[in-house]
Amino acid sequence: MAEKIKPYLFYTIMYPSVTKDKAMVMDQLLNVFDKYDKFVPTQWGDSEVTKIDYNRSEILEKVMNNKTSEVYLHRNNAVKYTAQFDLDLNVRSMFDLEVHKSMSSKFWPTFFDLSNEIAAISEPSYGITHIFWPPTIPWETDEQRLLRWMSLATLPVPVEFLPNGPLGVGMRTYFGGYVLEMFGRDFLMNTPAVVTELEWGGIRIDLSEKPWELELNELILIWSRVMDYLETSNVMAIPQFRDDKRGVLFSPNEVWKNYLKK
Repeated sequence: MAEKIKPYLFYTIMYPSVTKDKAMVMDQLLNVFDKYDKFVPTQWGDSEVTKIDYNRSEILEKVMNNKTSEVYLHRNNAVKYTAQFDLDLNVRSMFDLEVHKSMSSKFWPTFFDLSNEIAAISEPSYGITHIFWPPTIPWETDEQRLLRWMSLATLPVPVEFLPNGPLGVGMRTYFGGYVLEMFGRDFLMNTPAVVTELEWGGIRIDLSEKPWELELNELILIWSRVMDYLETSNVMAIPQFRDDKRGVLFSPNEVWKNYLKK
């Protein structure tokens, strides 16, 4: 019997727009992680390479005294993860959470709950929460091509997002601030998916009521339908599929080009 395909990554990335006090934001973020037993950090650091035992008061003291504006949280136990929070608000600032593929499926709903709470704090202009399934490289079928595209479009790191705009949607996607305005609230509310207006003013789009339960073929089908709709906005980045069927390049659409000129 063929081995069941398993996810290789659980990932959340958000571009915060919140302008609250940095120590207050960090305190709220730590509250979220401390709230869930399986997500309580075991280590932290103020750089990618620094790892010391988790000490909440030490983190808050450093942030409060402006001794660091970047905080990394780690957990070595199940569930394993690394989280990064850039507290200096600028266009490159991001909050992200990368959870190891070993996370049990019983914690998948908690992962999505946690992303909701991070979004409520960060009020992202654009954010994605997604479960990544291994793509076939090079792709051979249209479904495989779509999965490869989805895998890249749901990793909107600054080097891709800033010059090109939103690359795509994930299982759960957040729009707020200037990015929401580009699409238009009514346009996003009519997306053929599960759409929710959030208390902080943003919009959340889920590919289903419980996106973490989607089978891969369902996920690809719904994702493709949602992308077809959102692409009519002329905001989403334009994909160019490589001839070797291994990757996708992105370029800015009309609305994003105009934004970059400002």
